[in-house]
Amino acid sequence: MFMQILTYRRRKPDLFLYGFFMSYRILGVDPGSRLTGWAVLDLPSFGKAFTLISCGLIDARNKKFPHNLNKIYDELKEVVAEYSPFIMSLESVFSGVNPASLIKLSQARGVICLISSVFNIKLKEYSPRFVKKSIAGYGDANKEQVKEALSLICASKSSNIKAFLKDNADSNISDALAIAVCCATDMSNFINY
Repeated sequence: MFMQILTYRRRKPDLFLYGFFMSYRILGVDPGSRLTGWAVLDLPSFGKAFTLISCGLIDARNKKFPHNLNKIYDELKEVVAEYSPFIMSLESVFSGVNPASLIKLSQARGVICLISSVFNIKLKEYSPRFVKKSIAGYGDANKEQVKEALSLICASKSSNIKAFLKDNADSNISDALAIAVCCATDMSNFINY
């Protein structure tokens, strides 16, 4: 009985320290068959503040259709290898007007999900409406409203994100950042309660 208590006491601080000092790295991806945006955030497990680590755009417009999937795979694989995210978050597919575009978008999402599986990264999917509602407070917000709300959210949480949004006009990167912030907000609610 005494040995069981000792082993319990030895394990508990390790778990507490691991959970308290751990930082969750989140990779947010805005999938697209031609342009794919990505953003990497760090979310400390003891608070709700997050930090923008890096972001970028995978431009596959000059490639023919099957080869652009390979470019998305190769470049996103390099991002994952460099930043080692704990969670990958991306938008779920929504039905659009053009079925051919929807099929190509689904194939690009399949490549992104494959990277998540190959590198054993947890995958969280969010609907575009949920991302917009969690960032802007309104599910039918347009891209400018989401970008403005994102800069207001990040004013108190991360100054480097606000500066980035002010200088950058690319909507794919800001969408990826919104997806990552949505995941960080979802994670911080899970961690703190």
